[in-house]
Amino acid sequence: MILRIKNFSKITNSCFSIKVLRRFNYPIKYSNYSLKNMESTSFSTSSSSSDISSVPPKRLNRLSNEKSPYLQQHANNPVDWYPWGEEAFQKAKKENKLIFLSVGYSTCHWCHVMAHESFENESVAKVMNENFVNVKVDREVQPDVDSMYMLFVQSTTGGGGWPMSVFLTPELYPVFGGTYFPPTDQFGRPGFTTLCKRLADIWKEQPDKLKQAGAETIEQLQNYASGSDYDVSDLNMGIAQMLYRHFVDSFDDEQGGFDGKSEPKFPTPVQFHFLLRHHYYTLSDIVKDDRIAIMPIKEIRNIGTTKLGIDFKDCTGEAEIVKKFQNVIASRKQAAERDLNMVNITLKKIAMGGIHDHIGNGFHRYSTDRFWHIPHFEKMLYDQAQLLMSYIEVYLITKDEYYAENARDIIIYVERDLGNSEGGFFSAEDADSYSHEGAKHKLEGAFCVWEESEIKEILSDQKKSEIFCWHFGVKEDGNVDPRKDIQGELKKKNVLIQRYTPEETSLHFEITLNELNEILEESKQKLAKFRFENRPRPHRDDKILTSWNGLMISGLSQAYSALRDEKIRDLAENAAKFIKSNMYDKGRNILLRSFKDGPGNVEGFVDDYSFLIGGLLDLYESTFNESYLTWAIDLQDKQNQLFYDEKVGGYFNVGEGVKNILVRMKDDHDGAEPSANSVSVINLLRLGDIANKPDYIQKAERTLKYFSGRLTKSPFAMPELVSGLMLHLKGIKQFVIVGNESDSTVQQFLDVIRSKFIPNKVVLLAKSKDGVLSEKNEMVKSLLQSEISGIPSIHICENFTCGLPITDIQELEKKLES
Repeated sequence: MILRIKNFSKITNSCFSIKVLRRFNYPIKYSNYSLKNMESTSFSTSSSSSDISSVPPKRLNRLSNEKSPYLQQHANNPVDWYPWGEEAFQKAKKENKLIFLSVGYSTCHWCHVMAHESFENESVAKVMNENFVNVKVDREVQPDVDSMYMLFVQSTTGGGGWPMSVFLTPELYPVFGGTYFPPTDQFGRPGFTTLCKRLADIWKEQPDKLKQAGAETIEQLQNYASGSDYDVSDLNMGIAQMLYRHFVDSFDDEQGGFDGKSEPKFPTPVQFHFLLRHHYYTLSDIVKDDRIAIMPIKEIRNIGTTKLGIDFKDCTGEAEIVKKFQNVIASRKQAAERDLNMVNITLKKIAMGGIHDHIGNGFHRYSTDRFWHIPHFEKMLYDQAQLLMSYIEVYLITKDEYYAENARDIIIYVERDLGNSEGGFFSAEDADSYSHEGAKHKLEGAFCVWEESEIKEILSDQKKSEIFCWHFGVKEDGNVDPRKDIQGELKKKNVLIQRYTPEETSLHFEITLNELNEILEESKQKLAKFRFENRPRPHRDDKILTSWNGLMISGLSQAYSALRDEKIRDLAENAAKFIKSNMYDKGRNILLRSFKDGPGNVEGFVDDYSFLIGGLLDLYESTFNESYLTWAIDLQDKQNQLFYDEKVGGYFNVGEGVKNILVRMKDDHDGAEPSANSVSVINLLRLGDIANKPDYIQKAERTLKYFSGRLTKSPFAMPELVSGLMLHLKGIKQFVIVGNESDSTVQQFLDVIRSKFIPNKVVLLAKSKDGVLSEKNEMVKSLLQSEISGIPSIHICENFTCGLPITDIQELEKKLES
């Protein structure tokens, strides 16, 4: 898998091994070549290649004792693998060998390719075993190891991804790294075997220089990781405006997405998250036209200056002031419309594209082309969770049922294919699978693609087949661009992509929309039945991660609030219960990272805490079960204790004193997943307001200040953190409902509030004078004490001040519209 480059200045390359390798004409950007140029290169990547040795059956190495599905995949390699740990490090020191570190995950396609080509090859394994101590790491279980060495790879090669391949000294200093390497020399470039031999020779000849270079590299990485751009004055809405302009400039108006017309394309929900909030806050600052006509000039000046940032110095009279005010209002309206339009187009193109599994539900990892057509076929839980939130939020804004349908589609997939019977959610499904029972080799996308003749045979109705194939772009010779099929696995295959709208298809075939929808739904069901009953399923990574389950709990909780389907709420609650029962040490208030055939032995990282806390807050607002609120507060206190930097602010990814982690980093990149720092800022602001904890709000402010320099220079790398900044600047809006949850008026209050997209809202139900909410929140306690018996009410509170009680539904709706 390709990893997008973080936005940082390159770390000066003092790596001695790279300098020596240049004498052998070895390109240090070889890993970039291998990933970027594969699309137009046809070298073999199959384990059936004639120069690859067959894998001896049933040989197990020490990885067979590990729980990680990724490590277990390599348990029968001839490579003498070690898991990350002291046994491997002591062996490297005792035998004075370099460590070869291979990092990946179980559903990574190019990890499989390198495994087949090199790690299953007896001759390659012999070179590895003789010269190195070989260590395997699952990046999803040990993200601390992954992020530390990925920073090295990115800074020395300009890119990164998985598999990640890094050579280390016995002291764990990195000396050379890249991503995927083919096994043999090709196109005048050394292959993996040649690289291993040359590095082994360099280590034997000049080990002290390698150690010195590695130590200098670690020092530079530590300096980079500890750097900050602390600047209070930079925290303003100008950062959000800068990011908005970046997205406008980089938007693909035809196909959606924010990389122009480049490829590959990633669905990156943190971008949608920012744009939808920018849309809301921009509109909330706008004064309606009918009000402008009756506003005094003094009020226009005041609102224009304080809320809209207008400079009226060049205005010579009241007419010019009003005109400038109106022009800015019109410009802001256009910006808000542009925000929503960019998200609408992108989410619709994604839903219509081949990246959407139209037969089996859910969404694949990313698209190899700009049309969202040919995906990398793996499916990740974190993608489903975040896209679920995106579709729900746009549904709330537009009330377009299309977005709700796609949200339900994700939930169907997650429950059916990633759901654990006890409540948690598994991590992912692989891109590769066998095309049929008895096949010798797995192929990418085999579970998902179709030949035209196959579809016609399964549907067994000429007219319906014609309609289906036309609507989804199916062709006799296949619809996959050969340039996107570098392994030749998709010849004559079709990746379903919705080429036309239902209106266009019904018009083309002169049938009604209802008739078309019935035909398409019937056809999908037949194809799904055939797929699930006849095709071998792809590998499922059945470990359960606390962090990704936290994201899924958020998505399901928000979906329940919007769609009011109790089954969705139950899925969220069951996941939370599973984590608390199986992945939480209550006595120590400690989370565990993973669960696979029992709890894992790695304690949680900062993202496990931050993502789960966010999920619990969303779950509280959808159920008003105060136990979730209590647990969220407990976890936030523990997160602060373990990871917060009391000196300058921000959260480290690992706790202090963690053994064998040489670089303690603060993640500042919002990419496929939001960074823990970004999520933590939002959690702290929400919890600080709910539980009346000023120290939480101060930690949020200090975290924003710590990253403020990077925010002003490159906000496009941190869209979720900019969302947190906007929440900080605009403030929390509390909706405090006083009354019994079963009361019909209370339910009507909830229906009205939940039908609106209000990103800075916190909904609280004051229902018990003895609960944690009334204990922590003085405002709630006061409202409960002054409650008029039997009359439900709602209070809208901002800046720790509550408005008058609202007891009428129409009054609440009017208040929200104002």
